[in-house]
Amino acid sequence: MIKNALALVLLAVSSGRCQTAEKPDTLQSLLAEVHQLRQDIEAMTVASQRAQIALYALQMQDAVVARATLRFDSLHDKCVAAESEHQKLASNIQSDETTLASRSLPEDNARQFQAGIAEMKRLAESKLAEVQGCQSLEAQAASRLQAEQATLADLQERIHRMDKALEKLAGGDK
Repeated sequence: MIKNALALVLLAVSSGRCQTAEKPDTLQSLLAEVHQLRQDIEAMTVASQRAQIALYALQMQDAVVARATLRFDSLHDKCVAAESEHQKLASNIQSDETTLASRSLPEDNARQFQAGIAEMKRLAESKLAEVQGCQSLEAQAASRLQAEQATLADLQERIHRMDKALEKLAGGDK
């Protein structure tokens, strides 16, 4: 039984050699096709690695945009609150000055009102400075957010172009 199997293998090898000797073009074309397949696999591996890198960069940039958005939103909320406090102080000052100007208060109360108005004016000036500083930081945060969003859009466009290029390659092989 082993002798029969060995004879069969020898027969196959010798017939294979005969075919190889008769058709060297077939072997060469097979080698060329294997070589081309190897190059295609290497190219697809490189493309896959580049796509993974681009996706990682996209994830990282998305996180940067999320942090920039949170910072901007936080600063915006802080500015709105500071502006609201400033407006409330300004309204209280105006109301107290109107009451004081009506001369309907006794002199002791009038002095207390004047002292209160002076204190509220100091607080209002301080709050106005806080609002202005906050608005400056908010503008910087908005600018940074826009820049990060532009970078994110560029990365998304790059991935889209890579996807289209890979789609064309896949379609071209069919």
